Amino acid sequence: MVPLFADANRWLIPLPSIWMVGAAAAATLIAVLLAYALLRLVAPRAAMEARVSLGDGFLGPLAWLLLAYSAAALAFTPLVPLDQIVRSLARLTSAYNFQHTVVVEPGASLQAIPLDMRPQELALLRLESDKPIVVRTQQPVEGFAMVKEAEVSLAAGKPWTWTKAEGATNPFVGQRARLEASNDGTSAAKLSIGWQLAAENPQAGVLPWTFFALTSLAAAYAVFRLGCPRLAAIASATTKEAIGQPVFTVAIVAGIALLVAFIAIPYNTFGEDVKMLKDSGLTLIKVLALLVVVWTASVSVAEEIEGRTALTVLSKPITRWQFVLGKFAGLVLVALLVFLILGGVLLATTSLKVVYDARESSKTDPLWRECAEEMITVVPGLVLSLLETILMAAVSLAVSTRLGMVPNLIICFTVYALGHLVPLIVQSSVGKFAIVRFVGKLIATLLPVLDHFTIEAAVVGGMPVPWVYLGWAALYAALYSTLAILVALVLFQDRDLA
Repeated sequence: MVPLFADANRWLIPLPSIWMVGAAAAATLIAVLLAYALLRLVAPRAAMEARVSLGDGFLGPLAWLLLAYSAAALAFTPLVPLDQIVRSLARLTSAYNFQHTVVVEPGASLQAIPLDMRPQELALLRLESDKPIVVRTQQPVEGFAMVKEAEVSLAAGKPWTWTKAEGATNPFVGQRARLEASNDGTSAAKLSIGWQLAAENPQAGVLPWTFFALTSLAAAYAVFRLGCPRLAAIASATTKEAIGQPVFTVAIVAGIALLVAFIAIPYNTFGEDVKMLKDSGLTLIKVLALLVVVWTASVSVAEEIEGRTALTVLSKPITRWQFVLGKFAGLVLVALLVFLILGGVLLATTSLKVVYDARESSKTDPLWRECAEEMITVVPGLVLSLLETILMAAVSLAVSTRLGMVPNLIICFTVYALGHLVPLIVQSSVGKFAIVRFVGKLIATLLPVLDHFTIEAAVVGGMPVPWVYLGWAALYAALYSTLAILVALVLFQDRDLA
């Protein structure tokens, strides 16, 4: 095994992908501060409420987390190729189709035609002439004769097209694009040049998408707090109680330590260690989040009922359904905090693992966009794992209305284990006795099919997870969570609290 910091310069490669997440967090803080300043001018009372909300169980820790990410981005800024990221961001939003027409004089030899573009951004090049001419895209370079196509013979009216594809060689060399045209004919030729530009590093889209996600989260929480103040108060108390529990601190510290250790752990997979890290990291975060959520549900619901605290809360103008929904919202916020903290660490370790794996395998150093690409593939897994945790939070809440902590832990982790085995249970019951088929279908009907939220096969196969699948998974999680909450309401409605 190569020492972890044997070559410090290599560890600068994954920094841009990590920096973009931190920069998005900093931009989110700036946007929130601007919104707060505007709110002070328009609605001072709402601004005061927003400032008070920094002391609640979710917004305060979220603000500190964004500050930590912003500080990391600020520290990494001198080490990041900002020019590449800025150019790619500008290209993602600007026009990218260009057309240019040049007259090639008769008898011209290597007539220079400069093009105002960077070859690294070239996605498509199209050449067409009304006369037979020869166009050279670059000066011949020794050693590249078998790789580069320096000269293109254009027939009259027949276009020549180059398209960027996987493994395709760029027709230009260097930072500037230039053509040289030769016309052996006796009349001038009209050469039409069309090109299409794309972002050199489309992975720079991580920054705006992360900013959009974080600002949407902050806006959604603000709407929830202003629109449902009673539910928000219960949710805030639940989140505070969860953060104050030792299990939360242990889960966060253990999760960070293990995720960082995964960078150096050899998986012996012949170059597939990055996939194994993503798989192991997603499973670790999901299990830790589930442990924190189930523990919080037991403490904040079951123990409050046993300790008569729930009776005190319900003596205020709060109904039982508000109590249950507020507790569920608090559990969701706790899960969000765990995923925001450990998910950010997993994104960073995935990016770092790409460099470490390349060094372990004696490969050439990867580009930072390759690190960002691997990091992006983790996001759907985090979303699905969060949805699964929210679904299990609803189940745990329903159990907590009647049972204590130990039965809740046993039941929830049993449901978790069987939920991942539902497809196998149904498949194994095919062709069996009627009672076996009935039991298999009954289990598949009652238990959640948690296999919908598992993407290990996609991670191992290197297949992208479509956003449509995430939408259907979110719908399934919402429907099952709604049913579980309805069960919790029924069980809690006639529960004797005295």
